[in-house]
Amino acid sequence: MQSEWESMTIDDLFALREQMHDVLSAKLKAKKIELERRLKQLNQQSKLIETVKPGLPG
Repeated sequence: MQSEWESMTIDDLFALREQMHDVLSAKLKAKKIELERRLKQLNQQSKLIETVKPGLPG
């Protein structure tokens, strides 16, 4: 019995690859934005702590 992949045409496989690329790219961009937001938040908290308690080892 032929697998689903083997029965697909080259054009179908390429289209599937493009769809996967688009989905994964969008997910990576969203994750990057979220991580940058969290990093900014942590940096702000770190600066606040340094302002309140200067001289603490960082």
